[in-house]
Amino acid sequence: VALIWIAILFGTALWAEKRSVLLEGYWHHIYSLSLAVYCTSWTFYGTVTQALHSGWPIPPTFIGSILFYVFAFSFMRKLLSLVQEHNATSIADLIASRLGRDSALAAIITAVAVIGIVPYIALQLQAITMSYGMLIGKYQPATEIWKDSALYIALVMAAFAMLFGTRSASVSERNRGLVLAIAVESILKLGAMLALGLYVWLNFDMGNPVPEEIRYRGSDGFPALIVLGAFAMFTLPHQFHVGFIESNDACDLRTARWMFPAYMVLIAIPILPLALAGHHELSASGVASDLYVMALPLSKGDSGMALLAFIGGLSAATGMVIFSTLALSVMISNHWLTPIWLKAAWSNTSSDQFGNLSQSLLLARRIGIILLIMLAWGYSRASGNSNVLADIGAVSFSALGTLAPAVGYAVWRPETPARSVLIGLLGSVFIWFWTLLLPVLAEGFDFHSNWFIYGPMSLQWLAPDHFLWLEGWRRLSRSVVLSLLVGSV
Repeated sequence: VALIWIAILFGTALWAEKRSVLLEGYWHHIYSLSLAVYCTSWTFYGTVTQALHSGWPIPPTFIGSILFYVFAFSFMRKLLSLVQEHNATSIADLIASRLGRDSALAAIITAVAVIGIVPYIALQLQAITMSYGMLIGKYQPATEIWKDSALYIALVMAAFAMLFGTRSASVSERNRGLVLAIAVESILKLGAMLALGLYVWLNFDMGNPVPEEIRYRGSDGFPALIVLGAFAMFTLPHQFHVGFIESNDACDLRTARWMFPAYMVLIAIPILPLALAGHHELSASGVASDLYVMALPLSKGDSGMALLAFIGGLSAATGMVIFSTLALSVMISNHWLTPIWLKAAWSNTSSDQFGNLSQSLLLARRIGIILLIMLAWGYSRASGNSNVLADIGAVSFSALGTLAPAVGYAVWRPETPARSVLIGLLGSVFIWFWTLLLPVLAEGFDFHSNWFIYGPMSLQWLAPDHFLWLEGWRRLSRSVVLSLLVGSV
């Protein structure tokens, strides 16, 4: 069934490539729907856990993205204008172009994007594997590589991205087929989520009050997630690509300004009811809250509705994985590999040499897509069932959020020395690594050390959870505030 749905998306993209003229009259709406690539498989799984932890009707990252589209329209229009003016192909390309065309800055931004996105891709693959296991009633991580279903799903996604994203060495060419395919999968996952919400409303007792342990958790730590949700609209590589590279003009943004927030509200409506119904019906049986959307219909023996939930999550994961690997492969080839090959080409300036360079770039992008997919799949297998994946969405968002100050300098203060922005970015990434990633990894892999508590050289104020005497802060909030402060000054 999963392969059939991916084949349908493939056929949609192929049809759009051959008949792109027919789409022009509807492009504003197609573009707006494609922005929902932001809603990954964890819209079906992880946001239910978020709702269970807070009692909020809309996930905080959704609130951030909605506020961004409602109130930051002038910034989006400025960003789109700069992308088109500089013919930028990625967030790294735009920042480097505005700040003196500094190749080192572009290369470091690419590295930060890879560090932030690869775990997020792994999260999609893990979600597919877990939901498939629940659907067939026997989830166990595959001990043998060739029996891991996530591997084959990942390879199919990679083939999809390579076929439609690496046809030409020109990165300015838009991917109309892929954008339409993402718009179609956005409609499916919205329909699936709304159907699940209606199913829960009709088949479960929704008169139970929100449990006190949920109500009293409130908004603890959520302001940071709201900020990261807003930043994600231009720091996630795939979101930047769909939002600004694939846009025709500001008219697209005007349609998206109302259509995308409306979509986000609609897809969020069933999340809290799913969380509360799952908590009431399944918490005693030990079912993980991430899997409530699958477990609730299965508890009633409704495998058809569970299959719809699985297809919705798979569809959401597919769009994100395809566009993120495509966007990152362009960044890797442009800012890591191309400078090396150009130096080699300059030693032999014949036309044949540069013709070969064009083919080499295409090959580099295809290899990059495969490597990114395999790296994410390897990360997913290495993590297994550890708790590292529980918070990896927030960890990935916060890693990519360190790029926000650099984007701000590129948009409003392009006269800023590139080296200053680079130093600020490196400092910001270090703060993120020290105060968030390191303790999360240590907990996930059950690593204990005294200096995590007492700090290096017994300086407790340097310990990750006591950094700068901010031990009263939530870990994510501390990391986001400090990393953004370091990156901005």
